[in-house]
Amino acid sequence: MSTTILEVKELKVGISTDDQEIHIVNGVNFSLGKGEVLGIVGESGCGKSLTSLSLMNLLPPGVKRQSGDIIVNSKNFSENSKKQWREVRGKKLAMIFQEPMSSLNPVYKIGHQISEMILNHEEMTKKQARLRALEMLKLVGIPRPEQVLDEYPHQLSGGMRQRVMIAMALSCNPEVLIADEPTTALDVTIQAQILELIKDIQSKLEMSVILITHDLGVVAETCDRVIVMYAGEVVENSQINELFDAPKHPYTQGLLNSLPDIETQKEYLESIPGVVPAPGEMPVGCRFAPRCKFAHDRCSIEPPTIQVNENSQVKCWLYANEEGGVK
Repeated sequence: MSTTILEVKELKVGISTDDQEIHIVNGVNFSLGKGEVLGIVGESGCGKSLTSLSLMNLLPPGVKRQSGDIIVNSKNFSENSKKQWREVRGKKLAMIFQEPMSSLNPVYKIGHQISEMILNHEEMTKKQARLRALEMLKLVGIPRPEQVLDEYPHQLSGGMRQRVMIAMALSCNPEVLIADEPTTALDVTIQAQILELIKDIQSKLEMSVILITHDLGVVAETCDRVIVMYAGEVVENSQINELFDAPKHPYTQGLLNSLPDIETQKEYLESIPGVVPAPGEMPVGCRFAPRCKFAHDRCSIEPPTIQVNENSQVKCWLYANEEGGVK
């Protein structure tokens, strides 16, 4: 069993109004082992990105972490000050964002931006930091890295900018790399290259990775374990093979049934009826119940999280007995 690097316990993220707290991310629990690749999947608006941003304490204005613990190597970072979080970001936890052009500063050269990250966390001279930046550009496969150090972000293609973001994220040897849909803005061939690059570097450095995506094909190729989120909650947590061979939650089953299958000819792909409920309009009990073909009266009560077997947890009444334990 791998050493646990990261634990997230009862994480709640949301907004506060005059009369209530709205939980956009509601009671999320998961752990990440050393060298493990964990996928987080779900539809747009299910809370994947807010979960990842809360791990870095980078939530947008108006949104806050309402409760919960973020534990890295047995140390709880939940009550860190802003100064302490700046020390954590890049060194313990690093992140690759969806859109590299908006993540890189357009008025500074690439070498300056990577070196700045290194100098914030490592005791190095500017010359040493620049050499480390050059090494990182070579590691992520950027051609003519010496010249790229002295270029601005707008002079690079989208794929090159994303490689720069990966180089910057890895420059201080973080223990956990969070990749939030890192291929969204790229064309298909570049997407494959970036995902292969992340996979290769993770294997070489034995780094732990959280990969956030809506693409189940990417998850199947890249991840060891996956959590499925719906409406801000984890509805299934499973080893990758078990998730695809025997999905438990009706939402997971719906996601997989909506994928084209090369072995089965279908005139129409299946779809999940309805839409993800908006924050503040969540149904009572199971949040998926209004879209679920298995819904019954019991679903008006919050379902328990059931440990179905050694490798799989599911939040659904279908697997619970009258007392809320596993059937």
